[in-house]
Amino acid sequence: MSDRTGARGPYARGVARRQEIVHAALEVFATRGYDAVSLREIAAQVGLSHTGLRHHFASKEDLLTAVLRYKDELTLTPDEPVDVSGIAWVRASRDVVALNARQPLLIRLFATLSVQATDPAHPAHTYFVERYRIAREIATRHLAQARDDGDIAADVDAEHCAELMLAAMDGLQVQWLLEPDRVDMVAAYGQFLDRFLAVLAVPLPEDGGTAQR
Repeated sequence: MSDRTGARGPYARGVARRQEIVHAALEVFATRGYDAVSLREIAAQVGLSHTGLRHHFASKEDLLTAVLRYKDELTLTPDEPVDVSGIAWVRASRDVVALNARQPLLIRLFATLSVQATDPAHPAHTYFVERYRIAREIATRHLAQARDDGDIAADVDAEHCAELMLAAMDGLQVQWLLEPDRVDMVAAYGQFLDRFLAVLAVPLPEDGGTAQR
């Protein structure tokens, strides 16, 4: 028992040190760019030797992966709450944008790396391909449920609309990062979403009455 208890101290310190390294890497990757920073620089920033840092992360690619996972932990809302689905989930997407607006450093990193990672040779290429695939699948599923529930029109292409939602989010992020004092990302996405849902709404019957579900 004493051995197990004693092992927790070094383990906890190791976890804390890894978090410190990830936080430092996040800041320099977001402000200077992934390619412009070396592991030696990050090691010096947290008071480690190059060898000491590589005890925690074998390569800069491994550290980048840890940074991206940390970014997802901070910016993604809990996946699939049981009480939020279909049209409610679509409407709640504005909460994700509001959360992102409070974390500009993370969003700058995401925006910068997502463009660089279009190169198949980039170490984050696979991450972003998978990240967008999952995001499209989740949004498509909820839009399809909203369609099946009669909350949006029966002829809506759920997958296409999911792509449009992601495009609006990411496009507004870039404009906001460029001109944060001029672009209100949260308000702009809210207006987009209201108009988007209005276009997708179930059409009224020709006699002007209430559409039947």
